[in-house]
Amino acid sequence: MKDKGKIISLEGPLAQVELNCLSGCQRCAVRHICSDQEQEKGLIQVLNPLKANPGDEVMIEIPENRYSRVLIILFGFLLLASVCGMFLGSLASDALSIPLSTGALLGFFLGLIVTGFGLFSYFKNRQTNLYPEITNIIKKGD
Repeated sequence: MKDKGKIISLEGPLAQVELNCLSGCQRCAVRHICSDQEQEKGLIQVLNPLKANPGDEVMIEIPENRYSRVLIILFGFLLLASVCGMFLGSLASDALSIPLSTGALLGFFLGLIVTGFGLFSYFKNRQTNLYPEITNIIKKGD
């Protein structure tokens, strides 16, 4: 999705942009990144690779493909880790002298928790994958 907005402020590599929300916002896959969905204008933080300044009118692109890919990777790893944990837990149930179903359930949750923490720390350091990006400066500000 591409949209136009005006830069309000800068915070390091990010810019705070005020968008005019259009009717398409209701169907947008990443609409939750706008902080004020119910009003006519929304505020959003975007990457600022073009070094635009406050007051500039800019074109931004919300990377729905990148966003969807990250979600698929995230949930794919969680599902895979849960199933592997369940399998390993059922194998370990004999050695731990616990019922098979209990071992599988413990392995399921252990795989889910360990992978969840790993993914959280990975994506915490790479947040820029999910930010929209300024692709063009339409008009320099005052």
